[in-house]
Amino acid sequence: MSLPVGRPPYPDGRAAPSRRGGPVWWATAGILVAVAVVVVVPIGFVWTHTTHDHDQEIESSPIREVTESACATMSATVAAKAAPPGAPVEAQARAIREQDAAVTVMVARVRELDRDLRADDRPTNAWLADWETLVEARERHAADLAAGRRPHFVIPTADGKPITGRMNSVGLSCTVPPQLVDLR
Repeated sequence: MSLPVGRPPYPDGRAAPSRRGGPVWWATAGILVAVAVVVVVPIGFVWTHTTHDHDQEIESSPIREVTESACATMSATVAAKAAPPGAPVEAQARAIREQDAAVTVMVARVRELDRDLRADDRPTNAWLADWETLVEARERHAADLAAGRRPHFVIPTADGKPITGRMNSVGLSCTVPPQLVDLR
């Protein structure tokens, strides 16, 4: 005995509906896939970005608290220690070094935090290294001024871009004060 080809009929002779493959089935499947994409993808995106360390942002609360407090103190000191326009070269070099001392204190305060805590929040140590690089470049500028040379200050770069861009974009309320990079 052979099985009938196609769909077996209902007792009244009508053909049984297709379970898959008809236009209604495909339309329903398409709508369900579209809804899943519209709902699931954003939820996955939000979950990923709220539960994982962002490589470019300092997120640890203890680090943020110490850093932002130390940065506020540093910024106020840098502004207060700025050499007035037209100041003698010796005063300019002294102002640069006093400002650099304020940055060094800020970096030291953050480095006092637990090493593992800093390592777990990826950009923290790189951000601190950028501040140290800026201080080193400013110190060379101050030394050239004190030696009677006429230096031209250039902000250090990484990957062809000024490090200050990276320093200002770690998600902190701490930006490089303009007095640190506007050296004439």
